[in-house]
Amino acid sequence: MEPEQMKEYIKDFSLDNCPLGNQGYTRVLLQLFGYAGHGKSSFINSCKYVMDDAEYAEYAKVADSIKGPETLMRNSYLLANNVTLVDNRGAAKMDKMEIGEIYLQLGNFLPLDSPVVWQTNFSDMMNKVLASEKQECATDFIVPIFVYSAKAGMLDAEIGEIISCAKKITGLEPTVVVTHGLSIPAAELNKIKDKFRDMGAGSVYPLENYTQEDNMKTRGKHKVILRCLYKSLKNVEFRMKDKLDPIQERIERKGFLITYAHERGVKEARDRGILEERERAIQEARQKAIQEARAKQEKAKKSKCPIS
Repeated sequence: MEPEQMKEYIKDFSLDNCPLGNQGYTRVLLQLFGYAGHGKSSFINSCKYVMDDAEYAEYAKVADSIKGPETLMRNSYLLANNVTLVDNRGAAKMDKMEIGEIYLQLGNFLPLDSPVVWQTNFSDMMNKVLASEKQECATDFIVPIFVYSAKAGMLDAEIGEIISCAKKITGLEPTVVVTHGLSIPAAELNKIKDKFRDMGAGSVYPLENYTQEDNMKTRGKHKVILRCLYKSLKNVEFRMKDKLDPIQERIERKGFLITYAHERGVKEARDRGILEERERAIQEARQKAIQEARAKQEKAKKSKCPIS
């Protein structure tokens, strides 16, 4: 399909035109998630540039290589009448706490256009799920888009879990955008693409984002960005062939997150108990060694012999 045709499809997209109508959904959220500094904000700027037919503008603040990531919120950007891009806060370490926070954002349990404060424990995560009852976002159709920089090299093991859980949370295979995908050798890029597919990701789109310094429009850049957006909405249309219930989906997401928080909390407590037990064993061994050394010294004094 030609770029202009894809653009028109995106602009005119409506959930009302899906096979069974909107089924209670009011808009599509294209949710970008992943590591901090991998190009989520740049991708949003590129999407807006391609769709708006205007001069390049930095809608989403791009990370500074010295200061670090700029996005500390869940920022939303209207892409078309029924389609919104969401720039979620990215993770730095991808530890269990940050992964839990990614799931909260991806499941739409944190408010849009508000700061995202990393949780400190899994009870905090559960409280955030319960607090989300005040939000009116059950009618959002969520599309997961994982953004990964090819410059980071091969994928960490945690990404496989995230891709799998993103599918469970949203009901869709995550689309993957590989930024800086054309600046590495083809063989290396193919390994990254194959790895993502092995993990259960859907379509993988290697691309180069437009930037403030490099915003000369090219047909190649336009086409791959439009194809990513077009195919993402086509996936929504395909999924909407099934009978869906947005309220029930949110209940199931909540169940997933509460289970995740509980299981991680239990594991954390178990790990803490193992560490405490290990520390006690070390302390007991240390005390025993001290006692044995003292006993040896006392024995040496009594026998008036040097300590061996």
